[in-house]
Amino acid sequence: MKNKKVRLSKSVIPERYNIFIKPDLKSFKYEAEETISLVLLKSVKEISLHSKSLIIESVEYFDGRKKHKANVRYDIDSETVIFSFRTKLPKGRGELGIKFNGLLEDRLNGFYRSSYEHEGKTRHIATTQFESTFARNAFPCFDEPSAKAIFDVTLMVEKGLHAISNTLPIAIQEHEGWEIVKFAPTPKMSTYLLAFIVGNFEFIEGKTKNNVLVRVFVTPGKKKQAEFALDVGIKALDFYEQYFDIKYPLPVLDMIAIPDFSAGAMENWGAITYRETSLLIDPDHSELSTKQRVALTISHELAHQWFGNLVTMDWWTDLWLNEGFASYIEYLALDHIFPSWKMWDQFVFGDLGVALSLDGLKNTHPIEIQVHHPREIDEIFDAVSYSKGSSIIRMLANYLGEKDFRNGLRHYLKKHAYGNAITEDLWRAFEKVSGKKVAPLMRTWTKQAGYPVISVETKDVKGNISLSQERFFSSPISRKVNKKKTLWKVPVSIFKSKNKTENILIEKTSSIIKPLKKGEWIKLNLNETGFYRVKYQHAFLEDLKEAIFRKKLDPKDRLGLISNAFALAQGGYIPTTDVLDLLESYKNEENYNVWVEISSGLSHLSRILENEPFRKDFEIYCRNIFSPMVKKVDWSKKPKESHTDSLLRSLILANAVKYKDEQAIARCRVLFKSLLKGKHVDPDIKSIVYAAVAGNGALDEYKKLRKIYKHAKLHEEKHRVARVLPLFKEPAIVSDVLKFFLSKEVRNQDTMLFLAISLSSRTSKHQTWKFIKQNWKYLANKFGYGGDTRARIARALEFFTTTKDADDISAFFKKNQAPGAERAIQQSLEQIRANVEWRKKDVEGIKGCIQ
Repeated sequence: MKNKKVRLSKSVIPERYNIFIKPDLKSFKYEAEETISLVLLKSVKEISLHSKSLIIESVEYFDGRKKHKANVRYDIDSETVIFSFRTKLPKGRGELGIKFNGLLEDRLNGFYRSSYEHEGKTRHIATTQFESTFARNAFPCFDEPSAKAIFDVTLMVEKGLHAISNTLPIAIQEHEGWEIVKFAPTPKMSTYLLAFIVGNFEFIEGKTKNNVLVRVFVTPGKKKQAEFALDVGIKALDFYEQYFDIKYPLPVLDMIAIPDFSAGAMENWGAITYRETSLLIDPDHSELSTKQRVALTISHELAHQWFGNLVTMDWWTDLWLNEGFASYIEYLALDHIFPSWKMWDQFVFGDLGVALSLDGLKNTHPIEIQVHHPREIDEIFDAVSYSKGSSIIRMLANYLGEKDFRNGLRHYLKKHAYGNAITEDLWRAFEKVSGKKVAPLMRTWTKQAGYPVISVETKDVKGNISLSQERFFSSPISRKVNKKKTLWKVPVSIFKSKNKTENILIEKTSSIIKPLKKGEWIKLNLNETGFYRVKYQHAFLEDLKEAIFRKKLDPKDRLGLISNAFALAQGGYIPTTDVLDLLESYKNEENYNVWVEISSGLSHLSRILENEPFRKDFEIYCRNIFSPMVKKVDWSKKPKESHTDSLLRSLILANAVKYKDEQAIARCRVLFKSLLKGKHVDPDIKSIVYAAVAGNGALDEYKKLRKIYKHAKLHEEKHRVARVLPLFKEPAIVSDVLKFFLSKEVRNQDTMLFLAISLSSRTSKHQTWKFIKQNWKYLANKFGYGGDTRARIARALEFFTTTKDADDISAFFKKNQAPGAERAIQQSLEQIRANVEWRKKDVEGIKGCIQ
């Protein structure tokens, strides 16, 4: 069905929706009616709209003079409803009236129900999640990004409940124990940005410099946890108004914490919905990493109020215009609000690294990719659209310079405000303000998959240096079978030890630069701003080791060098022993971001060696790498400790526990006993304590952790516990953990996440995969597709490491469909087979190096 046409006719244009909805939180049903103001560009006998799982009771079209009744039929696969009229409807304006009803299900999309406990009772709320194609689950509509319209929403709710939508109420009328709440018209916008939420909420509020009302809504008793979000939201909104030179167009911006929510957050214009763990911070019990993630999420969603809401991609092919830009701009905002957090350093591993990893696969896809069916649309909400998108924007910003980049963004947003755009519109905006040929450069990055590796080698006896490009593959198998020659226009920055920087554009297979002076070294991709990897000839890499050791390079560059080394080893470009040799240069390293990359690389190596007889030798090797830092960071915060130093402590201690540092594990056991007695334990090391207890515990520890989960009031604390449960080694305990993940004690939003985490655990992944296979039909039916559901499971399968595993996974999905996750499955299979090749190629060398 992939090629079946699912786009609506362009001859019927919606201008305005007047929607009335009455949700019943007892029966979990709702009654509704709508009037859609249409323009018919030609006379038609049929009107098609998107509609899914709705019961249409009546349809009538009024052309200004005459009413026309319609017959109703459904096309299930294209998720449309077709209204057929006896006579042709005249060209021009008219109104389509529809009465319908639906169910408030618990599937976390469309108009659905969520629940929470308060004062010993279960309470319910009704809320929405419409991106990408779920507005049609709530009301019949033209559910395409370019079909923008104005929305007049009226909600009829039980008295005492809050009714929230994209705008402020303009009229409230009481009626027999209910309230009819009419909201102000929205700006012209896409259907996926509409929202309505009904429930018993509390809220706190504040105002921006331009008097925009900002509110944070929470379920009862959680107002204290909303204070950080309110502060960040106000500051981010102020920053964006100044940066984009465009005022936020609504009088209100609400942020609502939803107990059950599939994604991290959703940027509905003026009514942003969040998972509780993505919005709420307990000042006494939340981790610093959670605080940072919440701030990033808020900054991301507020960036969408301009990129995505004010200007929207014309079709999902250009999703990256929404998500790539929001993923870049969020760092700009956070760097402004919290400059000491060093967010651009974190971008290098947080977004650039993630994108390079996924896009190094043969089974990646171009940033601009044709999609048609909703199942295909959901597949591109991935690291290519988000993180590669943000990474090439960062590369372009560096290429253009800050002034031209910002002016280009402003021009683009102002020109296309309240409308839609395609990628070429963005390039034209940058070209207009900068005078540079942006489109030919950037097309090579958005229209073709993958990215290059630049090889740095001595060209001739004179010492001239060759810089050559070819497509990078993280799998030697993929590289071997690839027959296509791909070229990019690569902006390359060349940094030399005399503090000289040269910028060139490589457009062909290779370029030549002048020889180095005596004693000089060279580092490509200054600050890791380019979206490519670099492979140095051995001599050039040797010369860089002292610069790493003596920290003559920026942390971003030190991070980039070790990241490249691990990736090149996996891809078969260099032996892993070269990476382990390079690691010796990092003995003086104290930077958090660099240690994140070292930790990630060693973790990947540990995974491919997990079945080797010398695995314990590798554990000792890793333990020795982290041991000096364990002594430096200690277990307690120092006075006036920086944000990143606090994060570094958590990272180092987590690795000490992971690689079986007995002193660290003993310390965690003591802290766990203190915690059970009600004593305060630093939230930044709580996860480490729980991991040590689970990874080295038995039934008694399991029962204690389950009790903590049960009584935790903070959802973040429940996550802390659930994430470590798969670390238990006893199969009977793991079996109980998996049943627990499917029980009513675990929220629907968390089930697939926790199962995916269990797939990443060496001790539980095979048992988990067997459990998932046995329960696949139930999981598929319960959680459907969209958001973090099947694809989350598919991505976690990359943690398997043998050919037998790959064959089993492949065989299973040949017999069992996974709509919305097909590409993720192929990516994981490619990653597993790449790991197999990596181990075959380098296992003996690694063994000799560490023993």
